[in-house]
Amino acid sequence: MDNDEILASLKKGKEGFFKKCLQGLRFCIGLALLYWALKGANWVDLKEVVLTANLSWLLIALALVLASTFLKIVRWFVLLKNYGLSRSAFRVARAFLVGQAANILLPFRGGEVIRAGMLAQADVVQTSQIISTIMIEKSLDLFALTLVTLAVLPYLQVISNRPIIRGLVFFSVLALVLLILFMMVSFKFWPMIKRYINHRPRHWKTWLSEKIDQFVASSYWMRDMKKVLPAMGLTLGIWVLMWVINLPVFRSVNLPAYPILGLFILVLVYIGLIPAMTPGNIAPFYFFAQLGLVTFKVPQDQALAFAILLHAVVTLPVLLLGGISLLIQNRGKEKNWQPQQSL
Repeated sequence: MDNDEILASLKKGKEGFFKKCLQGLRFCIGLALLYWALKGANWVDLKEVVLTANLSWLLIALALVLASTFLKIVRWFVLLKNYGLSRSAFRVARAFLVGQAANILLPFRGGEVIRAGMLAQADVVQTSQIISTIMIEKSLDLFALTLVTLAVLPYLQVISNRPIIRGLVFFSVLALVLLILFMMVSFKFWPMIKRYINHRPRHWKTWLSEKIDQFVASSYWMRDMKKVLPAMGLTLGIWVLMWVINLPVFRSVNLPAYPILGLFILVLVYIGLIPAMTPGNIAPFYFFAQLGLVTFKVPQDQALAFAILLHAVVTLPVLLLGGISLLIQNRGKEKNWQPQQSL
């Protein structure tokens, strides 16, 4: 091996070690959150609340989860169509569901890579375009999260002096400012910044330049309102359904279905799930869903029961549909497989 190969292998080793340390740190934080979520719980009372939950309300919540999942698939289908990527609705739905199931099961966001790979079929250009649609998805959801957070804050004056609320204000305002600045200046100034970076090439600068360049290029369609409005309308519908899902789960454990409280829970849980700390996202989900209710003086056992039931309603249908999609795909491959004839 020459010096360049040795340096390259050392860099890969350092990057791999850093990623493993980061994953370990996230996992430790997740365990700490799970500990705090379960600390002090009365398991007898918790079991009673969960087992006596109203099944009718949970079935309504389950129907809303399926509806929101359907809208997410339709949104991705529309974004793919904007890039001229013709895929059947079945293939898009299957890739989306398998990717979502992987995101739930894996302790990192690998589902996005899986669903892109299922559609791209090793085509480099199409892979880049598909990844761009996923990046646009995340941008739309981040924008919706920012608006929802800003909408709910005026109704939370009773707890506005708490650190968690100040953190939400900072996060929301910062995200909104960054999105506005990106839409205003990125298309104009990014080419000049890119030329400056390319004059001083380094490994991390090149990597960052490629990622930003891909994101900027994937965002040009946002200037066309005919393409923007359907995606934004679907995003609005998705977030309304995700909000409303909380309300029947409230009623299933005999809690008042306050719309503002449901919106607050949505914001907390969504932000808590972004880092993907533990498999199933159980730890951050339980912690933040429970935290939102305890903040409003709901008893801990009732709040934890709500968190457990909401997590089950939101994740189990996706896991089941993702598993069925994989079975259908594998059976299709088995039918198409033919043994080679010996000469």
